[in-house]
Amino acid sequence: MFTPTKYMTPNFETDAKLPMKVPGAAETDLFMPAKSRTLAYLIHGVTGTPAEMKYVGRKLWQSGYDVYLPTLPGHCAKIRDLLRSNEQDWVEHVVKQLSFLRTRYTHVFAAGLSAGALLALKASTRVQLDGIGVFSPTFFYDGWNVPRTRILLDLAIRWFPRPLHYVFFHFDGFPYGIKHPALQARLRAAYNPMNRVLNPFRKRTSPRHYSSEAVGYPIFFLKTLADLDRLYAVLKADLAKITAPTLVLQASEDDFTSVRNSEFVLSQIASAEKKLVLLDDSYHVITVDRQRDVVAKELQKFIAAHTNPRPATDLSVCTTVRLTGCPDEELLSPV
Repeated sequence: MFTPTKYMTPNFETDAKLPMKVPGAAETDLFMPAKSRTLAYLIHGVTGTPAEMKYVGRKLWQSGYDVYLPTLPGHCAKIRDLLRSNEQDWVEHVVKQLSFLRTRYTHVFAAGLSAGALLALKASTRVQLDGIGVFSPTFFYDGWNVPRTRILLDLAIRWFPRPLHYVFFHFDGFPYGIKHPALQARLRAAYNPMNRVLNPFRKRTSPRHYSSEAVGYPIFFLKTLADLDRLYAVLKADLAKITAPTLVLQASEDDFTSVRNSEFVLSQIASAEKKLVLLDDSYHVITVDRQRDVVAKELQKFIAAHTNPRPATDLSVCTTVRLTGCPDEELLSPV
């Protein structure tokens, strides 16, 4: 079974050590080379990790595409590192890396999960992309599992003094954006306070070791939520500038953000070609949940359609597809 490593040396004629050259590359970045002139750049969500995108990336790699999974600034480290980063750092990091990769590939696609999807959309206004993948976009916290007390967080962000933004936080509780019971159980164990305390004393090879590289951060400080709010505001003003072909995927039962978010993106972007795929057996983190294979297949078809010659057709429409009854293949690790 293919297992991506931190630095996988591609067999390129031009770039023998691409991961080492990418601006801001971290040890937790994942590069999967396939000698392709097409690259898929897959962005994880805020407080998440590149591992969220690993399954989809592996499937694209098996289809013959080069795949790069970046690590956003402040992630896969300590909470204090996340608090030292902000939305501008995340945007500039993605733009800088995509600008570098754009000069080395014939085709470049960017896709992201949750806030990562918004970063892909934002980057497309500054870097020419051949297509954008938008997975579970997050503008409005209106999923079925979002408590009504969520409005208190908005008030706290607005009225609390800045220093208190580093003190108060929201815990990412059950079901953690996951519908699959086995993955829920793994994350419940990873986020258990006792395991968080004992984790530094365990070997990294231990099955009970839950590093931030594997499971991300279980909490959102007010400071990070404020950073995200600023990202939402900036992107909303730029959506009309987006013209690249866009594929949007979201679960109809998304526990964190409703389908209204996807519909908002499609109604605001200027792309002539856009498609919405609704999944019926997943929650928010669709790249690791029960229909992750569908996500990978849809993105693979999307990339193939925009890298191979196609007959002229009318693309000035928005298509919506509902996918149901997808088989649940054997799962790897949840993230």
